[in-house]
Amino acid sequence: MGSKDYKSLDCITTADIAALGIPDEKADELRRQLAGIVQNCGAGTPQTWHNIAKHLLTPELPFSFHQMMYYGCYKYYGPDPPAWSPDPDDANLTNVGKLLENHGKEFLGSKYMDPITSFLDFQEFSVKNPEVYWKTLFDKMNISFSVPPVCILREDPTHPGGHWLPCATTNPANNCLSLNSERTLEDIAVIWRDEGEMNCQ
Repeated sequence: MGSKDYKSLDCITTADIAALGIPDEKADELRRQLAGIVQNCGAGTPQTWHNIAKHLLTPELPFSFHQMMYYGCYKYYGPDPPAWSPDPDDANLTNVGKLLENHGKEFLGSKYMDPITSFLDFQEFSVKNPEVYWKTLFDKMNISFSVPPVCILREDPTHPGGHWLPCATTNPANNCLSLNSERTLEDIAVIWRDEGEMNCQ
């Protein structure tokens, strides 16, 4: 069975839920909770599924109910709906999330919505605009060049995949150990391991 065989979430009734072997009182409670999620998030958005998975589904409920919720949520999504997507708050804390929060509108203009929704657009942007993308990343990572590259990526038949950072020179030790907004004198500089426990120095 696929999503086409299931009702959209906004069409599911208490009777539909009870037909899965869930007692009537519990089925009505689940339908009311579902209606609240649909009212707040819509009938088929990633946020809808996130809320259903977090607040409605439990291991005690039959798998058929989980399927009803999943396929009902993604009824109009297409052939491969996501079973999981990151929590928006967690996504904002990732390196990509922070980059998009700071530069999403600059990179994507009015298409930018949030780190999760705009991720595919961002990936496409990074491929089509390597000069902008990589310069931003190098700045964010505080990577400096003794001699800056002529460009970020040069197409070159002698270098499969292109020639990255042509003519650039950099001092890796300087970039790794210099202080900046992300690194202080108190931070760990080297992690090493002998035959015993891990040691930090």
